[in-house]
Formats: sequence, C-alpha cells, structure tokens
Amino acid sequence: MFVEYYKSNQLQEYSDSEITWITSIETCLIVFAGVIVGRLYDIFGPAPLMIPGTILMTFGIMMTSICTKYYQFILAQGICTSLGAALVFNPCISSLSTWFIKKRATALGLANAGSSLGGVVIPFLFRGVELKVGFGWGVRAVGFLVLVFSTIACFTVSSRIKPPGRQPIRFYHTYIRPFKSLSFSLSALGICLVYWGVFIPISFIPSHAVAHGFSATMAVYLISIQNGVSTLGRIIPGIMADKLGRFNTYVMGVYVTALFTVALWIPAKTHAAIIAYAAMYGFWSGIAVTVWQPMIAEISPLNEVGARLGAVSAALSFSSLLGAPVAGAIISSNNGQYYGAAIFAAVMMVSGGTVTQVARLIITNGKWLVAK
Repeated sequence: MFVEYYKSNQLQEYSDSEITWITSIETCLIVFAGVIVGRLYDIFGPAPLMIPGTILMTFGIMMTSICTKYYQFILAQGICTSLGAALVFNPCISSLSTWFIKKRATALGLANAGSSLGGVVIPFLFRGVELKVGFGWGVRAVGFLVLVFSTIACFTVSSRIKPPGRQPIRFYHTYIRPFKSLSFSLSALGICLVYWGVFIPISFIPSHAVAHGFSATMAVYLISIQNGVSTLGRIIPGIMADKLGRFNTYVMGVYVTALFTVALWIPAKTHAAIIAYAAMYGFWSGIAVTVWQPMIAEISPLNEVGARLGAVSAALSFSSLLGAPVAGAIISSNNGQYYGAAIFAAVMMVSGGTVTQVARLIITNGKWLVAK
C-alpha cells in the first residue's frame, strides 16, 4: 500500500527498488529482532516487551505521517515502527505456542489471521481518510487503530510458562547449538528461501495492477482482497497442518503458491485475472507465512520455543530484506515488465519447499506417508 502511494507522491523521483528498501527494512527488522526478543521473552514473558513495543510502534507510525524525505521514511517506518512491531508480534506468537501442542498450528493460524484482518481494514481506513483529509491523517488513523488493539494485547497475552526472570542469555546455547541439528538447520534454510520469494508478489501486486490499468484506489483495495482471502489461508491450513502434518502442509502450500505465481501472475493483464491472482495468492501464501511457526515449535523444546523461533526469524530476515529490492531491480532492468520478478519469486519458493522436504525426510527417517 505504501510503496504504491510513495511512487505516485512523496518519492516520485526514486526507483521501485529504492522505495521497496523502506518496506524491506521494515520486514527485515520485525523478523530479525526476533533473535533478541525471543530470548528476552523466554526470560521476562510478554508484557515487559509488548508495552514498550506498543509505544515505539505507535510513535514510528505517527512520525511516518509527517515524513517528506526518503531518509525520514527509512528512520520512522523502516526502523522505528518495525522495532516496536517486533516487540509486540514475537511475544504473541511465542506465548500462544506454550498453550497448545496438538492443536498448535490451528491456534497459530487463527492468531495470524488477525494480521490478515488488519490487512483488510487498514487499506480501506487509510484510503478513506487520505482522500478526505490527506496522507498525514490517513497514516495517523492507522496509528490510533494500532495503539488501541496493541494496548488490549498488552493486557491479555500471557504465557503458560512462568518466566524465570533475569538470567544470562548464553549466546552459544541459545543461537548456535540449535543449528547443530541438521533437520533444524535445513528447515531454517528452507524457510529463508521461501521468504526470499514470497514477499515479492505481496510488494508488487498493487504496482503491477496500476501498470495494467487499475486506478490507485482499486490497486490499494487489491491488498484488502488479498488479505481477506488470506484470513482463510491462515485458518484452514492450520487445521490441515494439525491433521496432515505441519511439514506436509507447509511444503504443499509453498509449491502451489509458486505454481500460481508463474501460471497466473505472469500472463495476468486484465482486471479479472489480476484480482483472481491476488485472491489465490492471498490464500496459498498464508500457509508459507504461518505454518512455519508451529513447524519449528514442533521440533523445539517447549522452554526454548521463543529463542528458536527468534533464531529462525533472524536467519530469514536477510532473505526478506533482499526479496523486494532484488525484484525491483529485475523489474527496472526489464523495462517495467514483471515476469522476471515473478519467475525469481517462484524459483525461490520451490527451492525453499524442496529443502524443507529434505528436512522432513530426515525427521521421518525417509518415510513419505507420515503425517509430519
């Protein structure tokens, strides 16, 4: 939503690749900060992290509303907002993981569906306010919405395990030792490769739509369509994962997402085809960004879930950082054509799914027909 708006307004003189660095840094830091936040969560629990996180995230959004320069957007939206979001998001996921084992994927799918619901509401809210009173108040309206719901979360999210309190972080034990497990390392690598590709369509579907005749307003609403369908794409696969296996569901979802990216996004030129792709991508990509969490939690000790999710988050943050700018450079080199970015995204997702499948076979001792 912001990439498309900045291209047409404050940052017109910047390329797609340069603009997407703002949102890529945002995604990267939200994910990378999990390596620290996850361990701090294991020590202190959710509230001591979520309260300052809510303050920092809201402050970053409010500062974004008054930005006019590229470096200001980097500082406010790319860094400040994302660090605050990391302090809110990671404890929520880690806390939920402690309450469920058999139905963990279903629970995490339901929780992650909240972000899809936000992805439906926020574009409508931003666009409606922005058209009436301008960009600044459009962003501030989003900030107030985030403040209200994050404040509720600060006082309702809790962990089943009582935090031990202050203790050494033990860098090797927390962050290095888990990667000595081949199955854990391959799982992390597979997720990294998937993340390198999966955020590319999410970043460029609106600008692709504008390039093929969509109005700026309709392009923003495409995000709501995508996220609305993604709500189901996070809940239903969670239920499937608990029945069919988390690894099985994840690999299947990644492969299908890559297939639709090549078969539907590349030839999509009409309004109907682009809307159909946004909807299909919203559903299947929900698996890629949700099911990896219970997948990693399944192969982690319960008292290390936060730290291990954080360790994987740190690893995949680099691929999420590079995905959109690399795709933007590919689009620029192809004179504004999107087929190269689509192929790159699909290749990354297929590669990640294949590596994850190898990790699954190691865990199951080479057995294919196992609900794992």
